[in-house]
Amino acid sequence: MVVVIGVALVACGLWFYATVEPVDNTTILTENASDQVAINSLPKKNALPATRADNTPEETFIPTTNRCAQFRYDLNHTKSKFFEQTDLTPYLDKGYSADDITLAIILMDSRLSAVRWRDTYRKQFSPINQANKIYGGQIKSDNRGWISRSPFASDARTRWVLKKARAGEVPVGTLPDALLPDDVATLILNQSIGDDTIKQFALALDDINASLGDEQALGMLNILDAAIWVGRNDLARWLMKQGVTLQSDPFIGGPLDFALDRLHQLVGMTGSGGKPKDVTRQLAFIDYLIGLEQQATVAPFENGYFVNNTGRSSYFFKPEGVSSILERFGYNLFAIPKTIPPTKTAKTTQLMDELSAQQQTYVSDNGYATAIKKQAQCKDYRANVKHHWKPMFIDVGESEETDKSLFNRAPELVSCRRSYRNFKDKNVGRTSEFRPIMTSGINGNYSSVASALNAAPEWLPLFTHRMLERWPKRYPELVNMGLISDDLNYLFFDDGITRGLTASTLHKLNESGFDLHTLDRYGRSLLFTAIQAMNLEALTFLVEQNVPYYQPGDAPDPLYQALYFAATRGHEQNAYEIVSQLMSYQPTITQAHLNQMLLLKLRFRQTYDNIVDAFPALASDEDSAVYPKETCRL
Repeated sequence: MVVVIGVALVACGLWFYATVEPVDNTTILTENASDQVAINSLPKKNALPATRADNTPEETFIPTTNRCAQFRYDLNHTKSKFFEQTDLTPYLDKGYSADDITLAIILMDSRLSAVRWRDTYRKQFSPINQANKIYGGQIKSDNRGWISRSPFASDARTRWVLKKARAGEVPVGTLPDALLPDDVATLILNQSIGDDTIKQFALALDDINASLGDEQALGMLNILDAAIWVGRNDLARWLMKQGVTLQSDPFIGGPLDFALDRLHQLVGMTGSGGKPKDVTRQLAFIDYLIGLEQQATVAPFENGYFVNNTGRSSYFFKPEGVSSILERFGYNLFAIPKTIPPTKTAKTTQLMDELSAQQQTYVSDNGYATAIKKQAQCKDYRANVKHHWKPMFIDVGESEETDKSLFNRAPELVSCRRSYRNFKDKNVGRTSEFRPIMTSGINGNYSSVASALNAAPEWLPLFTHRMLERWPKRYPELVNMGLISDDLNYLFFDDGITRGLTASTLHKLNESGFDLHTLDRYGRSLLFTAIQAMNLEALTFLVEQNVPYYQPGDAPDPLYQALYFAATRGHEQNAYEIVSQLMSYQPTITQAHLNQMLLLKLRFRQTYDNIVDAFPALASDEDSAVYPKETCRL
């Protein structure tokens, strides 16, 4: 349940401080959070200078936060591949049930892998699968559609059946040109095809109740499921009258889950969307299915969430969504009957023992012979980090403290609050009124831009920064038209997607006459944008241009910013080279710098050693520094 909620929260956007972090690691997952660690790309082999670390044997594994996370990811991926590449059906002949196999996969891998196996198993005798055994897999009809919501493949089979339907010609013939249930599903999922046409095609099937193929959307077993999923409820009732049966599965779900997914499509996870007439009709259909003794595959209720529990992308209602549906329509989702999946038995345990030995051999044969040793190393490493570093995560978005007060607690708290406020400032650019201004600017209609900005001067900073970022060579034109804001804020160059300015953009700005030494409203030079993205190429260019260093007393300086990203946020790649560039300015080393270095020593010892070898002034230990006690909540 926690994983499902986490995925949805990420999808909604943890935007509070999205502009603070490099894009490849927007969360701060530390060893203190359920032993989870941040996953980041590993350093390149040539990223560090030749030191004693480079002379270690290739097989030597030195645990760090990122290496352990990457190792765990790769190992779990390899374990999953075992189930993808192993034929488990022979175990059915050994007396194990499909439930035993499903539960074994869930417990040894993931629920999604188990659902995929079970879905393929129950669709193995579908007409299209049987036909493909004869025709060598040439009959394709792929209507997965769960993620993209665009389930219409561009393959020849799809085009063929849509052309037939639009011409009103029901296919008559033998395979591979005979009509299949998957063809009818294609028509159902295409809203441009009317119910009357679909009924003609459905009645022409040899078996209207036959299973769809395993290329169809996960969990979609027959054409009735397809009709329910896209909200063709009248067609669904008609199909049931023609003999298409409701088929549910305790692990995969069934018709009631498809109906709830349709409800989610209408109202959203907050329950606030949808036309009342459409929602009322959908809720009535849900009650209709409940009256037919259908049950929903719902995760255990936790913190008021109502979530599908099949491992696939489906309905997800937040607590406020459940409350909104209850308030708007008097319908209580929690009263919906729920399936009770089978539980592990002695046979399941026996099967897991058999599979575990085979999986271990498979893992060893695929490059993980020392997996157990590395797991132990990582476990010890995480325990050591957790023992020494237990930061409090502080939300400072609405804090009224002074910059100096926040800086004294943790310098990054100042940056986080500024990022939060900048995000709100930039949100004005997401209005329909601002878009025509940008369009005029892109088209070079600066008179129109000037007129609009005179009426709404609050948009000038956003316009300035977007134009400089995307069309740097237009800087002289913008200056001539008075469209360059006097109040620069380099956070505008970091929108959570575009990370600062690239070396190429900076070069073009320089050629166009923009003074790279210009400071922004906070007294920061463009070094700030390069460090925000930990962009070594951009930083190197700026250093070559003698862009000034800055070291205010109430906000992070570039060196602290870089050490913070490397040590606290786990972006250690290129950290040595970036610190080397910044140390060429001979910045004043403060206690805050040494505290971050102490944390770097704890989490990324090799990177720490390389930095200290080159710059002994940054050496840190527990006699001269402390582990940071506070940092930003993201």
